[in-house]
Amino acid sequence: MNISDLKPGMDHVNLKVEVLNISEPKHIITGTGVEHDILEAEVGDGTGSIALVLWNKRIFSLKVGDTLQIENGFVSSFKGKWRINIGKYGDAKKI
Repeated sequence: MNISDLKPGMDHVNLKVEVLNISEPKHIITGTGVEHDILEAEVGDGTGSIALVLWNKRIFSLKVGDTLQIENGFVSSFKGKWRINIGKYGDAKKI
């Protein structure tokens, strides 16, 4: 699967991507009062790029140029921007 194949609502997404840009980690509180730590990075694979969001215990050290294998991610849309999430059942690791 390639980034160009992704659409919001897709799950069980497996991709090999390169880290293109990384934002600073954020601590957020949802509208329901639940607290989360998130890390957002832009990743690409030659067919396009997408935001990658790592949540809470799924956050790990990244640097631009790292190659990642994403397993069982899911695609969502937030404020009109597509993103791939590594949720409870997903994994992302450096390769």
